[in-house]
Amino acid sequence: METFEEGAKSPSAQTIRDRLLLNGAWLEYFHEAMWKIAQLMVRQRSRYKWYVSIDEQFLPFFGDRKALNKKLQKQGFGKMLHGYTAKIRGATGSFCFLTISLCAYGIRIPVAVRIMKVGEHYKPWLKPLLIKLLKLKKDAIVLADRGFGKAAWFYQMLGEIGAKYVVRIPLRKKENKNKVKNGCKRYMYWMNEDKTNEKVLLTVFIAKDKDSKKYYLASNIEDKTGRELLAIYLNRWDLENLFKDTDRIKLPTSSPNPQMRLFSVAVSFLVFTLWQLERLINHQRTTLRTYVKQIINALCEFLNCTISLLGRLNAVGPPP
Repeated sequence: METFEEGAKSPSAQTIRDRLLLNGAWLEYFHEAMWKIAQLMVRQRSRYKWYVSIDEQFLPFFGDRKALNKKLQKQGFGKMLHGYTAKIRGATGSFCFLTISLCAYGIRIPVAVRIMKVGEHYKPWLKPLLIKLLKLKKDAIVLADRGFGKAAWFYQMLGEIGAKYVVRIPLRKKENKNKVKNGCKRYMYWMNEDKTNEKVLLTVFIAKDKDSKKYYLASNIEDKTGRELLAIYLNRWDLENLFKDTDRIKLPTSSPNPQMRLFSVAVSFLVFTLWQLERLINHQRTTLRTYVKQIINALCEFLNCTISLLGRLNAVGPPP
């Protein structure tokens, strides 16, 4: 960590994050730790039904997107800011994070995370990780949303590695819309990707949830009904919502540095996973809030400091 200028006796959390030196192998250590935790949890919960959830997350950026992309290109990062804003007021772009999680009931392990460049293809990073996860848990089902459901290469990749999947897809073709209107609960069609001319034959199931909302699910699991596949797919959302309100950690940063953005995401994932690990191994029902407080208190004791109500570090003087 960089030293502070003389007089900076009470740095803010944002200042501390901005001064971190992120040139080391911290991301490799993070991925190694997540993989060991995943192996341990699968051994301890071998009878659980496991899923592999693939997620895109876009964190908004407020500023001159084009200028920052030019700066990042000169620094060797490449274009990191995407034009997608998710309709967030004031946002001019976003950083895109791709996360692969190994999930079961009450467990969500973010095994790997990557910040994606503009135009970078997902497959070279996704495929070897999925192969590795399916070796760890052969019967794990891959779950993904409509962002992947509209990509022919995604299904081709899953077919190449022999993965079972349930993927939500958008309803687009007029022919398919007519099938749905006629009450069809299952149909097959060729998905064509205009940009690459790739095509793949999909089996699509139609099912409704308890609120009569329709879902269109592509799956290669032939021995399940649409309703059963919907229950499998909704595990993805149940797993996300399980921790949504009180059991999630966010380390927000406005830093334009993509490494700092990635570091903040990785640290939040690490603390969240360690909390789950402690609960499972020690059979403790410690809340995430209490667990984070314990970590903060331990760090303050180690650094001989306190944290003000405004989130600033204050050095503790020597005893009188």
